[in-house]
Amino acid sequence: MDNQLFLLLVTRKLSGEATKSDLQQLEKLFEEDEYYQQKFDLFKAHWESKNNIGTDTGLAFQKIMHEINASSNRSSQPEEQEKVNKKDDVLRMVKRLSRVAAILIVSIGSIYLIYRNTRPLPSKTIAQNAWLTKQNPRGTKSVITLSDSTKVILNADSKLRFPTVFTGSTREVYLTGEAFFDVTHNAKVPFIIHTSKMNIKVLGTEFNVKSYPEDSTSETTLIRGLIEVTLNDRPSDKIILRPKEKLIVSNEPSSKSVSSRASSSAIQETRLLISSLHYISPKDSAIVETSWLDNKLVFQDESFAQLTTDLERRYGVAIRFSNTSIRDLKFTGVFEKETIDEVLKALQLTEKFNYKTEGNNITIF
Repeated sequence: MDNQLFLLLVTRKLSGEATKSDLQQLEKLFEEDEYYQQKFDLFKAHWESKNNIGTDTGLAFQKIMHEINASSNRSSQPEEQEKVNKKDDVLRMVKRLSRVAAILIVSIGSIYLIYRNTRPLPSKTIAQNAWLTKQNPRGTKSVITLSDSTKVILNADSKLRFPTVFTGSTREVYLTGEAFFDVTHNAKVPFIIHTSKMNIKVLGTEFNVKSYPEDSTSETTLIRGLIEVTLNDRPSDKIILRPKEKLIVSNEPSSKSVSSRASSSAIQETRLLISSLHYISPKDSAIVETSWLDNKLVFQDESFAQLTTDLERRYGVAIRFSNTSIRDLKFTGVFEKETIDEVLKALQLTEKFNYKTEGNNITIF
């Protein structure tokens, strides 16, 4: 083993900062070669007897050398020749070991100080361009905890790009697909989600964002708190959402720029819609827009074409229509634990169509 690494492991152990891995490495060394155990015992004895070894290595070295010299002087007094010879042998060994110990203790002290000064820096000093990307394939969900303790549940066929550590005056991430955010409150450092269509600014709240590029619309659903939304093609407009409101934005380019709040009854010329949340049933508090968090697939008067897109993401399959007229069929329903085959069979009870499955490919006709 590299001697510097051994000294670093010893330093960490004696200073009480050794990790489980460090201790395991030391124990392995002790088992392989008792020489390391002997060196460690020497370091430990001096460490425990000298209170200032860790903070003043120069003084520690002087004291150790003084003890070595004093011991050598005491041993040189005249005695019987046989005893002198024996003591000389012992003292030479002690002196040699003590000198090695003194030098190594100074090394330990130096390495310890270097180690303390080169330990991982506080999060604010980490490079701002250290970014990570989490991407879920179809049929997969995941939970991500960001450095500020914000929790993100990332849906299937979605991607989140985020920094290892948030720095600066904002906390910014980039989303493609769908995710539910439970943002840690920090009024001084706003949290901003960027999508291909909009930017969502919050201080601390729970909300859902659905922004698949291939979909006809993007959505932001607010559960609690307050969020501010701006559109990439209309940065001057600020749309404020309140709890239990949903913003729907057309992914088609808007032809006009209107700053007024959109009507909740229809998509206006601005191609915006702010509506209330939808519930699975009057007696059920489950919200349609976030039902995917509970592994539920909920759709109301939805076209077969849009429904198959959701089915592809949920089940990791590819669906195509050989009869395009079937794409416009409308369905309403709730599924939770059903397989893709069970879902399609259930849909066949309300509308006439057939399908065939080949591996992960499904053809509807």
